[in-house]
Amino acid sequence: MPSSVAQSPLFPRGPGLGARLAIYLLISAALIVVDVRYRVLDSARAVAATALLPLQQVAQSPLALYRQVSGFFVQHAAMQQENAQLQQRQLAFAAALLRYRDLEQENLRLRKLLGAQARTPLKTRLASVVQMPRDPYSRTLTIDLGSAQGVRAGEPVIDELGLLGQVTRVYPYSSEVTLITNQDQPVPVMVQRNGMRAVVFGRGDDGVVDVRYLPHSADIKVGDTLVTSGIDGVYPQGLPVARVVSLDRSANHAFMQVKCAPLGGVDRYHQVLVVENVALPVPPAPVPAALPGPTPHKAVKR
Repeated sequence: MPSSVAQSPLFPRGPGLGARLAIYLLISAALIVVDVRYRVLDSARAVAATALLPLQQVAQSPLALYRQVSGFFVQHAAMQQENAQLQQRQLAFAAALLRYRDLEQENLRLRKLLGAQARTPLKTRLASVVQMPRDPYSRTLTIDLGSAQGVRAGEPVIDELGLLGQVTRVYPYSSEVTLITNQDQPVPVMVQRNGMRAVVFGRGDDGVVDVRYLPHSADIKVGDTLVTSGIDGVYPQGLPVARVVSLDRSANHAFMQVKCAPLGGVDRYHQVLVVENVALPVPPAPVPAALPGPTPHKAVKR
C-alpha cells in the first residue's frame, strides 16, 4: 500500500551544506567587490535607507523623547544651581562693595590729611572675546574692539577678578591681547601685605605664574596677594594679579622659587574690560630760585 507521506531519498541530490555555504560566501564577496569597485548598489542602498527612515524615526522617538525630558530637567537643575551661586556672589559683592566704599572714603580723608595726590580713576571699555589661538603654547586672545573704538597698544585688560594681560596688537576692529601667563610675560607687582616690589613672569601655563629673582630672605609668604605696582607706567597700581601658592627657599637655587596662581580668569574667556591708559599729571618742575647778584658798590665821596 503506497504511503501518503513523502519520504526523503536515501541519497539526496544537489550540493551539501558546506558547498552551499561556500557558494553563498563567494556570491557575497563578489557583490562586495563589485559594489566597492563599480558602486552598483548605491541606488538600492538609497532606496532602502529612504524606505527604512520612518521606521528608524519611530524606533528612535522614545529615546529622543527621553533625552529631551532628561535634558530639560538637567538643564533646569543646572540653571537653579547657577542662579543660587550667582545670588551668593551678588551678596558677597554687595558686602564687599559696602566695605570698599567705606575704605575709599577713609582713604580719601587720609590722602587729604597727608596732602597726597588722589589716584586717577580707571576708565574701561567692555569687550568680547571673538577668537582663541590655535597654538596650544600661545597665551593670547582676540577681542572685538580695535583702533576704531580707541583701543591702543599697551592698555591693560582685566575681568571682575583681576588682571588678565595687555593689548599687544591693534587692528581697526579687533585687538590681540597677550595674557600674563604667556611665556616670559613680565608684570611689575608688589606684595599687598608689605609693599615689597617684585616681577611676575608667565611660564606658558594658564594656572601658574612665577616671581623671579627674589633673594632667599625676601619677606613673602604663602597666601600673599600680589597687585600691580604701577611703576612701569603700563598697569595702574592696585590691580590684583596673583596669589602665592608655594615657596622654595632651598640653597640649590640662586634665588627663591615662588609659584603663584593668577587671580584673573585667564582660563575663562568671554567678556573682558580694556582699561584706558590715563597718564598721571606730571607736577611742574620747580623753578630754581634766582641767585643773588653782586651787591653794587656805592661811590665813596671824597
